[in-house]
Amino acid sequence: MNRINRLAVAVIATSLLAVPSVYAAPASISSPIHAMFGRSKTTMVKLSLRNDSGKPMDVKIGDKVMTLDPGKPVDLDLPVGTRIIASTATPNHEVGSVIEEVVSSHSGATIAIR
Repeated sequence: MNRINRLAVAVIATSLLAVPSVYAAPASISSPIHAMFGRSKTTMVKLSLRNDSGKPMDVKIGDKVMTLDPGKPVDLDLPVGTRIIASTATPNHEVGSVIEEVVSSHSGATIAIR
């Protein structure tokens, strides 16, 4: 019986010491504390807007209103997250509808508004 008690105490002691080490973080991974204090760089995206509706159309790009002539592409350089909103109704867009929210994967794209 004495031998079983010693074995049980050894197993319990080993498990209590081993459990915290299993959940410990590896020493080779550094935490990026400086990420909170660094400057955020705004990613700019180059894209083109083309009005294919057949009549002049106003769009709101961020806080700026711009008129798009039919068939003429307009090159823009916009920060990621900027919304392009219809200010003039077209058959496919009502006033206030979002035409595009700029994402980095649309760099170099031409957006045709119909």
